Order: sequence, then structure tokens, then C-alpha cells
Amino acid sequence: MQMVERVHRILSERLKPGDRAVDGTVGNGWDTLKLCELVGPAGKVYGFDIQEEAVLKTRERLTRAGYAERAELFCCSHSEAGIRINEKIQAFTMNLGYLPGGDKQIVTRRESTIEALRALTELLSPGGLGIVLVYYGHPGGPEEKAAVENFMEEMPSGWGEILRTEIVNRKNCPPILYIMEKK
Repeated sequence: MQMVERVHRILSERLKPGDRAVDGTVGNGWDTLKLCELVGPAGKVYGFDIQEEAVLKTRERLTRAGYAERAELFCCSHSEAGIRINEKIQAFTMNLGYLPGGDKQIVTRRESTIEALRALTELLSPGGLGIVLVYYGHPGGPEEKAAVENFMEEMPSGWGEILRTEIVNRKNCPPILYIMEKK
């Protein structure tokens, strides 16, 4: 099973119609599409990406699926989540690294990622779920990976539980999956 399929399965087990969710890195729109499907017509998904191409591609994907009205997309850094979202959320997802098929020089950065994680973990409702998939085989990736790992380890145990999953039998920087469950 691919990591993305695993993430979608986990989200499917938790999200329900009417929920609020965030895709902190819309990329090609696949996670945003899945979140929109899961929250249904009464739900809402907020999506962030610094690349206009990613936001446009995602909007087009959602429109084709009939989900455009369920999403509010922002062409800005995920670090702005705390000022753009004014309600509690039940889930968030972030895929760190670069846009698959896009410019590999445009990558997520540790500073904005940590700021986004601070905001999203605050916005998360009790019982909520955060999923962070760390791809780090690019310049700046190891530093971002270390910052995310440090953030996760420093989260107080009273906040909830954080599970780390990684593929140990794959070479060349296999992705690391963090599953955050708020108490």
C-alpha cells in the first residue's frame, strides 16, 4: 500500500460529513479531493499552497468532481493557517517536500512548516487528527525533517498521541508519516 493510500484510509476512518479539514499543501489536489469527498456538502476544506499552478490544478480537479463549493483555497503559505481559518477543524494533512511533477526548487521550508503545525494543532478539535507526510530527499529536506521531528517530540503528552511510521526497507530517503491524535 502506498503512503498516500494509507493516509486516505486513515482520514476515511475519522472524518464524517459536516466536518472541517485542512490540506496544508494542496499540490496536485488529491488529498484536497479526498477531504472534500469525506466532509460532504455540509463540510468545508481549507487548502494552502504557495504555487498558483497547484491551486489552479486543485480547483479544476474539485470542479470536475463537483466539490468546488466545499473548499476554500489559498495561494499562500500554510504558515498563514492560523490567520485564515476562524473555526475548529477535525483533521489536517500536509505533504512536505516539493510538488510532484513541478519545480523541485520550490519546496516546503522548516520555518513555515513549524509555524503551520503550531497553528493547525491549536485549531484541531479534541479527538481531531493531524497527518504529516515528510519527504526529505531534496535540498533543505533533512533540516525540515529534523525540525518536524523535534516539534513532534516536544508536543506535551497531555495534548495527545503522535505515532511515527516509516518504511525501513527502502533506500533513498523514504517518507516518514506522523499521525497526530488530539485528546
